[in-house]
Amino acid sequence: MQQSPFPNKRLLARINPTGNSTSMSWMLRYERLALWAREEWQRRQADQPYRLVWASESCGNQLAQSRIQPRRRLKSKAYYTDVEQVECDQVIPISEHVTPGRDTVLGETVGAFVFHFEHPDGPFEVLYVSSYYRDDDPNIVAIALVPDNRLAPWAKLESLFNDAVRRPSRRQDVYIIGGTNAYFKPTVDWDAVILPARIKQDLRSDMEAFFKEGVPIYQELNLAPFRKLLLVGPPGTGKTMLCAAMAKLALRKKRVVVYVSGADDDGASFHKIHHALNVVANAGYPVLLIVEEIDVYLRKDDKARILNVLDGLESPNNPRGALLLATTNYPEVIDERIAKRPGRMDRIIVIPPIKDEALATEMLQHYMGPQWQPDHAEVVSQLVGQTGAFVREIALHARMLAAHKQQRVVTLETLRQSIGSLTHQINTGDDLMPRRQIGFGAEPGGNGFGDLDDVEIEEDRTRWAEPEAGED
Repeated sequence: MQQSPFPNKRLLARINPTGNSTSMSWMLRYERLALWAREEWQRRQADQPYRLVWASESCGNQLAQSRIQPRRRLKSKAYYTDVEQVECDQVIPISEHVTPGRDTVLGETVGAFVFHFEHPDGPFEVLYVSSYYRDDDPNIVAIALVPDNRLAPWAKLESLFNDAVRRPSRRQDVYIIGGTNAYFKPTVDWDAVILPARIKQDLRSDMEAFFKEGVPIYQELNLAPFRKLLLVGPPGTGKTMLCAAMAKLALRKKRVVVYVSGADDDGASFHKIHHALNVVANAGYPVLLIVEEIDVYLRKDDKARILNVLDGLESPNNPRGALLLATTNYPEVIDERIAKRPGRMDRIIVIPPIKDEALATEMLQHYMGPQWQPDHAEVVSQLVGQTGAFVREIALHARMLAAHKQQRVVTLETLRQSIGSLTHQINTGDDLMPRRQIGFGAEPGGNGFGDLDDVEIEEDRTRWAEPEAGED
């Protein structure tokens, strides 16, 4: 059997007209589509000259098709009128379904379509067909047959489809790039994030002031309104919960929230950042962009490109404003070219371990829930300097121990036993704490504990007004 030089594309057999299966040659998937399209073009368009071109998979996306209105003016005095799906014996049409708003609709689709246009010289058509490479490969190959002198309007329409696919709808879910799901609904309430009030209020005020007063200032200075905040702290201090709570606040304000996830086979790749920036630029609404563990995206080959994004050369120019909220567990990875150059990160906010007994008490009461007993306060001093994840785990373990012992309440002795067990695991190097999932669907976790000497919020290089009293 002949081997394909393109391992990502499916080889299909072509049987000769006599049906003799012994006389067989092999062709790539796009070649089979091109042969069908050429025959269909001859049937529909007779001898009109055409160009066979690669096409974007977005052109077959039915959600994008619904977003491009008829009579849309294109280049070279051409107008797009409508699109029809046609039969193709080489592709079984199949669509995914998406829920961009309240209703479920069809989205990405493979199959054959005819796009209709009007022009002063007469109407014309573009024949488009797409298919998956193979059964186990979700990538799509697409081609189009375009009249010889109509490439410019087709290229413009194709660009509009790409923008329509990238544009997220304003909905009460987080739009995920990468990962295994398309959307996520954050459930962390702002009041459930137990951190120093100064940090929470400062971060929330920054977001509100940027979208209300900051965006016009950027535009007045002829700058893309793109603000960048970096949360720094050891694992388990609450950065993930803070991101989730910020996302929920932003959704309540009717903003779009975009989250870059590394929880798929591609991992932390720059093309996800690039995709996210395209989504942000085309959103049409104010956007909160969240990138957790941004340090893992700073690979040697990608760092220069990310620097260009942070510098502003490739920043998303969303006229409604875009706020980047990034996190890192390891600030030493964020080198001086990023951390200390003005403009690349507008603010660096340190999320510390527990600094005082008042915060430790509040956090322990939260995780103990109805099992909290006044004498539990005797262990609070042992929690200062630990992370929120540590407090959560000792509370959870203590409650499980009590249930195992068939105790109706968690005694002080059981709570101390839980602290001793978890402390021993850490000191002996055992990593038995649950690892935090990639994404802010889970509460803070982690598998390492750091120590920061003097944790302060770095002064903002541009101070924004505080939100009005009583405002969300």
